[in-house]
Amino acid sequence: SADEASWKVCRIEGKTTIKGGRTQLNLHDGRNILVDDPSKDAYSTGDSLKISLPDQKVVEHIRFAEGTRCYLIGGAHVGSTAEVTEYVEKRSSMPNEVQFDGFGTVARNVFAIGDASMPLTEVAE
Repeated sequence: SADEASWKVCRIEGKTTIKGGRTQLNLHDGRNILVDDPSKDAYSTGDSLKISLPDQKVVEHIRFAEGTRCYLIGGAHVGSTAEVTEYVEKRSSMPNEVQFDGFGTVARNVFAIGDASMPLTEVAE
């Protein structure tokens, strides 16, 4: 629809502090967005942002946590959506894991799209 064409969901891949103490968010599609607000620490890698197009302003912040609705972009369940039941952070070279109802995958295969009751977008199963 025309409304859905005016925004995009992007995953935060990294954060960088640049000159002047401003925070730059590095997104999955190569975009970089500067954040000036004092709540810059609220953004974490793995979270998603709803950005408006073409001005690329942050409209909404989606935290990657338990209870978040996610779209799977890799692994055996690629293309499906599920609700996160547990996030297992490994303190080693092993990749972090995300558990869903009945299965799990590594965190890099998961894309947060909204909370369980109201995802930002509908994904055809």
